[in-house]
Amino acid sequence: MPKRNLKSALTTSLKEEDKAVQTRFEKAESLLADKPRSIDAPQAEPPKEEIADVPPLEKKVIRDTFTMPSEDYELIAVIQERCLQSAMNVTRSEIVRAGLRMLHDLNDEKLTQALKAVEKIKSGRPPRKKQ
Repeated sequence: MPKRNLKSALTTSLKEEDKAVQTRFEKAESLLADKPRSIDAPQAEPPKEEIADVPPLEKKVIRDTFTMPSEDYELIAVIQERCLQSAMNVTRSEIVRAGLRMLHDLNDEKLTQALKAVEKIKSGRPPRKKQ
């Protein structure tokens, strides 16, 4: 008799999991249905003049670390969530790189204003706590 109960419990659990997965797929499809798919739609190439302003990127990737306040780090999560609402999955690195591109496109006056608005923080790792 315990085997029978275990079998019915597993069957019920699998059916509930299938329903949950189906619900997640439906939610994802509803988000994607409103937005044009980037795979289906050909993307227009930006004019050559805009590309000329950006220095050529090397194919080499450089890994680095940096320090930022927790509020700024939370902003990255907020931007990631907004992108997900637009059916676009982005990484923290892509968000930071997009911000750099936008700063690059600013004139000197606006760039200076933007950088003055950023809180100055002490760089480096915090001291270790003694145990």
